[in-house]
Amino acid sequence: MFTIKQMEALYWVSTLGSFEAAGDYLNMVQSTISKRIGELEAKFSTPLFHRTGRKPVLTTQGEEIRTIAEQMLRLNDRLNSLAKKSAVPSFRFRLGVTDLVALSWLPELLSGILDRYPMITLEPEIDLTASLLERLVDRRLDFVICPRVIQEPQFVSTPLGAIELVWMCSPKLLGGKDNATLNDLTKHPLLIQTTGSILRPILHSVIDNPNLPFKRTISCNNMVALAHLAAHGMGVTILPHAFFRNMVADGRLCVVRTEMELPNLEYFATFRNDYHVQFCEEVAAISTQICDFRLQ
Repeated sequence: MFTIKQMEALYWVSTLGSFEAAGDYLNMVQSTISKRIGELEAKFSTPLFHRTGRKPVLTTQGEEIRTIAEQMLRLNDRLNSLAKKSAVPSFRFRLGVTDLVALSWLPELLSGILDRYPMITLEPEIDLTASLLERLVDRRLDFVICPRVIQEPQFVSTPLGAIELVWMCSPKLLGGKDNATLNDLTKHPLLIQTTGSILRPILHSVIDNPNLPFKRTISCNNMVALAHLAAHGMGVTILPHAFFRNMVADGRLCVVRTEMELPNLEYFATFRNDYHVQFCEEVAAISTQICDFRLQ
């Protein structure tokens, strides 16, 4: 009799390219993966993997079994969901988010997941958008929340909402004015996100605009740090309004309106459409319900 565990081992060895990677992903030792593959291959007259190279590669029959294994894993996922039990009791859920999420509604999201799946192992990681999406593609993360999607059919993205971006600076910098021209702003340094940030391409028309010759540019990979630099009068910056409303309320920052309309920052929950789909859909639904970019 074939087992789901055998199908799982074959699917992830072939997907991730090694027994070690599959064991790490499934949270088990490599020898267990090897044993399950051996049990599966014993049922066939020919091997399921070519083992002559550095990486195990599926044989022709192995490719056929992988297709069936993927179907079986999807059906098993659906059955677990219908049974209304924890569909992934030993699943290591590697969740990647930006610092904007981490400092606002991440605690509520993690609590919501654990309320439904108390046995799950959560591994939240905070990084820049470019790195999060790269690790999702490489299967080093299972689910990411960031302001960009992957336009490929094997990924699912759920929109979570848009955040207003605004010019901000210390109230003292512009003499207390909340309206200014772009010429007024360029008399001061521009405090902006580093290349890996999603805001760099979104704000290309500001950062790389030859008609906006800022006094100088200071780059930083952390929005909170940029806000504090601006609050100390070191320059003007562009930040999500909702996230820094507390600093505006207490007078450390002010919102400056100009003739240039800034784009909104749209956030998405993105995951792969090949495994634990029901679970990821539930996490995306929880994210939609609680998404709130107010600073904790």
